[in-house]
Amino acid sequence: MTRLSRSIALTLALFPVLAIAGQATATFQVSVTVVASCRLQTQPLVFASYITGGPAVGTATPGSIDVSCTQGTDAAVYLDGDQVMSGPNGAQVAYSLQANGQPWSAGESLNVKGRGKEAVHLTISGSVNAGQRVPVGDYAGEEVVRVVY
Repeated sequence: MTRLSRSIALTLALFPVLAIAGQATATFQVSVTVVASCRLQTQPLVFASYITGGPAVGTATPGSIDVSCTQGTDAAVYLDGDQVMSGPNGAQVAYSLQANGQPWSAGESLNVKGRGKEAVHLTISGSVNAGQRVPVGDYAGEEVVRVVY
């Protein structure tokens, strides 16, 4: 026996091979339920200055609504409001809105389909109705945006 062979034999004698007693395997199920979700992000709309009793005026700065829904989710976006702004002594100024250039009245829905990480962008514009004789001052209001999915 060569010197190398004796060294290997001696090493193996000092470190006995572990005996395998046996083994067992099993599986388990993994599951998750993915639910639809939507979220909204808005930016304000600002109308141009209006002359009391004058012609209609349009948007100075368009607003926006970004609708982000789970990929493939069908959703309806609604405006809930009376489309009026309030000002001095309770005076009110009426207006109309458009989403992406199409008229959009309170209670009407716009249908969107979820794109996952990419939001559906709606550009909001509008006009203050002509012929409204109201006091000079600042007028403001809010539109409630609701998404049903």
